[in-house]
Amino acid sequence: MYPKGSLINTTHSNLVIFEEDTNNPENEGFICFWKIKDYDNKLLIFRKRMSKLKAKRKWENLIKDGWEINPKDNIAA
Repeated sequence: MYPKGSLINTTHSNLVIFEEDTNNPENEGFICFWKIKDYDNKLLIFRKRMSKLKAKRKWENLIKDGWEINPKDNIAA
């Protein structure tokens, strides 16, 4: 399964969102890297297609580097 959710760095200045591809959710997805300027001001740096294996490695490496699961993921829109 492709990782779902978002990670935020310790300074709360960067956000990485992992999204599965709706056409191929088991094998591929997207990673979006955002720069956070203010609470309501975010800038998309890049969005990249990524395989399941690479996405899992990226998620694990970010966690090892001190990134945290974004607690705002569970807030309903």
